[in-house]
Amino acid sequence: MFRVIRSAMSGPAEARAQHRLSVKSHAGIEGGLNELQSLYSGPEDDSVSPIFLLSAGWRSGSTLVQRLIMSDERVLIWGEPFDECGPIQAMANTLRAFRPGWPPDDYYHDGSSPAQLTKTWVANLFPAPEALWTAHRRFLETLFSKPALDSGATRWGLKEVRLDVAHARYLRWLFPNARFVLLFRDPFEAYRSYCRYGRSWYNVFPDEPVFTPTAFGRHWRLLLEGYIEGAESLGAFLLRYEDLIGPNPPLSDLEAYLNIKIDHSLLAEKVGSSDRSGDNLKVGALDRFLLRRAASPTLQRVGYG
Repeated sequence: MFRVIRSAMSGPAEARAQHRLSVKSHAGIEGGLNELQSLYSGPEDDSVSPIFLLSAGWRSGSTLVQRLIMSDERVLIWGEPFDECGPIQAMANTLRAFRPGWPPDDYYHDGSSPAQLTKTWVANLFPAPEALWTAHRRFLETLFSKPALDSGATRWGLKEVRLDVAHARYLRWLFPNARFVLLFRDPFEAYRSYCRYGRSWYNVFPDEPVFTPTAFGRHWRLLLEGYIEGAESLGAFLLRYEDLIGPNPPLSDLEAYLNIKIDHSLLAEKVGSSDRSGDNLKVGALDRFLLRRAASPTLQRVGYG
């Protein structure tokens, strides 16, 4: 009787066991990408090269780098477009279910005509993987590329402070020749700057607020860990904010990597307001403790400990 009740309440034992196994081996967005890339990796002659500037959280100098890149007048870089909506995260998350054995190969449409298909099993009939790749790519091109090109730019990109390495790999799948700049800053200084803005921002609204030093530090750590581990495979340019504002900023290297021309004088120009509550704002000891705990051990790994 107990087994009957449990099955009615929780589902069949075999299904539960398979679910546990699937969850244990699940690799999220990157696992789904691996499956899809084995089926379709994009056209061989793709020359489109957008620029994705990804920052490990807020107040890390991403707007400065955005302005530097856009000093090449051919390039338009969107600034955290529709940020709290999480459009790129949502699109990438649709790939999470792909895994070994799913979908079965015979689910994919093989090009047969409707008349031929009426004589086959069509309860599960999926467009081919190439169609899925094309739909994802056209969504981003319609949203970001077309408006940029319509404005007179010949190249586009975006900067974000919410995207992790899995999202970067999703963008790499769609744009094999994309360039990635991965930016990070001392999280204590970034958090101090964030406090001047009221600590009221979201990763994705409304379920992922970043109102606490713990949430801020965790976000910084998770993004930066992925950036460090994934920079080489992405062919990315890993950039420390403190190097950018130091005596020998790596602007020439950045120019060469992105194949653009940067106006170096912009480093000396300040645009916008970053002093909403004064430059002398202090972060309390408890906040610093919580931030340090959330950001470690990556904090020490990159020399901010």
